[in-house]
Amino acid sequence: MIGIQEMKSIVEKEDNKVLGKTILEQLEHGYFDNDEANLWGAGWLQKEQRVTPMKQADREKIFESVRKIPLREFLARSGTTGIAGAIYLIPTKVYQTIFDSAAGPDIVADISSMVLGSDQIGGTTMTVDIEVDGQYVPKKYVSGGQLPTETIQTLTSTLNFTEGFGINFRIANDLIEDSQFDVVEMHLRNAGKEMGEFASNEAATILASAPDGDGTKNTGAAEASNTYFVGGATNDVNDAIIANLDDGFVSDTLLTTHHAALHSILQTSGTQYNEADLWSRYVNGGWPTQIGPLNIVYNDTAYMWHTSAVRASTVVFTKEKSLLTGRKRWLRIENYSDPVRDLVGATVTARQDSVTIYKDSIYEIIEA
Repeated sequence: MIGIQEMKSIVEKEDNKVLGKTILEQLEHGYFDNDEANLWGAGWLQKEQRVTPMKQADREKIFESVRKIPLREFLARSGTTGIAGAIYLIPTKVYQTIFDSAAGPDIVADISSMVLGSDQIGGTTMTVDIEVDGQYVPKKYVSGGQLPTETIQTLTSTLNFTEGFGINFRIANDLIEDSQFDVVEMHLRNAGKEMGEFASNEAATILASAPDGDGTKNTGAAEASNTYFVGGATNDVNDAIIANLDDGFVSDTLLTTHHAALHSILQTSGTQYNEADLWSRYVNGGWPTQIGPLNIVYNDTAYMWHTSAVRASTVVFTKEKSLLTGRKRWLRIENYSDPVRDLVGATVTARQDSVTIYKDSIYEIIEA
């Protein structure tokens, strides 16, 4: 790990001077958008402008230090009496603090076939063409014969980014004036956590409700407050796998709440006379990440818990065929030009939307 003075020296090297300039240009317009332009030269706008990215060795040194050095060190040393030039590093540190805090509860990449970034999204909307399942069917032909032309039927879904979401940091003037920078960092971490949870709930809602795409979503009711892996009197995870198989999709992912997993799924996943096998793994090693052919994704946000009348949802699906997500301006810091004082009025915002692709690759089990 290197110190702030050495980081400053790296940023101000001739090869990297333009990188600090691109950050200042954003701040002059009152925001910092890491996806657009960042200290590493990897932003979509920097790529369009053919800005030379920071060398890997320099990037690794700064990145490690940005993550490990507390925010107070950057803020305290950014004024005229401190290290002039540290101002370049503060937006990067603020963003990384929020990003790391959002990454824990953010399951969007775990349940999406892909997450499109700003560089792949042209405007405020993006049309996605979905091929109706079973359109390409091989035909036999004799030597010298001509294969018949296939007519492909498609459905259209739209990713819409006109509406975003965000959160205020709730940083008061007195925190800055009294140099309570550890409390400031706490606010940033909480904001990141809430953004990750909100984004996860948005994506999980679309996945489970399956409003777009081809086919018909599979669904079934579990026993009252009990989602079993196998052996349920009504519908269970094993039934969901079979139903998706009947529609031509091999399920590979299980989205569930910690409560549903703990209450009944883990305890009903073993073979006959050895039902406690996975339960033993949980007791000895913590939350399992796989059950049978399914990767387990845990999520406890609002949709997965539904209402007081319905305990939880569990979704069995094929990740590659089920959900497509797009993100613009992910964790963009708005109302932000002075990297220290303007944290008082700054907000973190994002734009995200998802569409389902093949509804019949998704099975939702709803506890009654």
